[in-house]
Amino acid sequence: MNRTLESSVVVSVLNRLLQTLCRSLALYAVEIKPWSLAGREPVWTAIGCLAADSHMYSQRVADAIIEHRGQPNPGPYPLEFAAFNDLGLEFFLREIIVHLKHDQKVIGECAAELTPAPEVRSLAEEAYGNLQGHIELLENTAAELKL
Repeated sequence: MNRTLESSVVVSVLNRLLQTLCRSLALYAVEIKPWSLAGREPVWTAIGCLAADSHMYSQRVADAIIEHRGQPNPGPYPLEFAAFNDLGLEFFLREIIVHLKHDQKVIGECAAELTPAPEVRSLAEEAYGNLQGHIELLENTAAELKL
């Protein structure tokens, strides 16, 4: 594979990774700020930590895209997320976890596709492991609050 084609493939995979990191249902929840019952601060704390890490990894991925002479393009949130606009956080926390598990699968696929570019593959693998920790935290928090 020539260098230009290899770079365009890497940029394409990195943009898919960027979109996955930037456009999760958890980040959508942070933006729309759904209503939640009193005493649900642990959920918001966990989601806030996830959002902070997602933004940090998104910036690192965007920087990698630029280094590979690409243009970062996170794209819009999926339209189906609008169905959650009128629900309280308690009603869609499980959906957030399900979506995060799907996102983790996509991140793993991106890491596998980035084998020719080990410097960005390690970034995808790091994001994958980080997301695993956040999923476990959200699952534990939901169980503790009996959501």
